[in-house]
Amino acid sequence: MSRLKERIENFNSAYSIFFDAVSAYKKNNKDVLMQMALVQSYEICFELAWKVLKDYLLTKNIEVFTPKDVIKTSFNTQIIPNGQIWIDMANDRNSTSHEYNMDKVNIILEKISTDYAKELADFKEKIKGFDE
Repeated sequence: MSRLKERIENFNSAYSIFFDAVSAYKKNNKDVLMQMALVQSYEICFELAWKVLKDYLLTKNIEVFTPKDVIKTSFNTQIIPNGQIWIDMANDRNSTSHEYNMDKVNIILEKISTDYAKELADFKEKIKGFDE
């Protein structure tokens, strides 16, 4: 199995857990365990998403290394339609590990459960067409 196909399978598995976490969070967004599950599943899902992009770019002989460079290149080559939301997703992914202000955390949780969940759902559909 190729690295890209393996990465896509891993992303799809992580996305399934993330989807469940989003659903649980929306039912009870005040529950700290639901918040933690949402953040952790998002971090894993996003990490795999940008790595899918990185591996896909590599199949096109484009080598980039950092998440933001992968995102910028994916946007510039029209693989992803909205580069800004991906940059925001990366920034918020980094913030979730270091943010202790609950007002800011709640804003990030809301974005994860709405905007980012939609973007990752669209990405899940998009990668079905990633042929090597």
